[in-house]
Amino acid sequence: MSTLSHGSVPMARPAARRRPPAGRRARHKQLTRDRIVAAALALFQSKGFEETTTRAIARRARVAEGTVFNYFETKEDIALHFLELEVSHAIAAVRNHRRLRRASLEEKLFALLESQIAFLAPYERFIGAAFVQALKPASKLGWSRQAAELRTRYLAFVQELIEESLPKGKPSALAWFGPPAFWIYYLGVLLYWLHDASPGKQHTLAFIDRSLKLGVAVLRKGTPA
Repeated sequence: MSTLSHGSVPMARPAARRRPPAGRRARHKQLTRDRIVAAALALFQSKGFEETTTRAIARRARVAEGTVFNYFETKEDIALHFLELEVSHAIAAVRNHRRLRRASLEEKLFALLESQIAFLAPYERFIGAAFVQALKPASKLGWSRQAAELRTRYLAFVQELIEESLPKGKPSALAWFGPPAFWIYYLGVLLYWLHDASPGKQHTLAFIDRSLKLGVAVLRKGTPA
């Protein structure tokens, strides 16, 4: 039998596949990103940061290794993303806590650090490795633009908390030196926490409570009368 003659109705072309709506695509991308991050964190914690490969991350996340690179250039980018989540979580915890709106500066800073520590707690081994990695001169965790932007965002929030606690328009050593001093203090707290073997890290929390009160009091004394 012959094919269609000149007078025949042409066969309809198969319909083109419709792309999923933008919202669904965005959700799928977010789920994939979350799966990669979760897989990486689990491996960083169990195997170690240096020992974990992108191939192992891809295998655990059930994606192709190329998919991992579509979202993150390096393992350090995954770690930075996790630290961004940590900072966002801590800032939101303080901002959304209604009781803290009228609390003292020491209470707000304590809540900020407590939220960060709680977020980091399941990944203590990884945080220790990341801390060391950040000290290397070529490390993205310590010296990249993304790391600098994350520090700036974090310290801008600390500055906001400090300014909320001060009389309007009155110069203060606390406002000038508070944020950079707090960054150095935070790194010290992190080191203390990593080496704290007390149940529930109670020694760390006690250290934060005592040292925050002392530090804020010292800087307040530098405020002109």
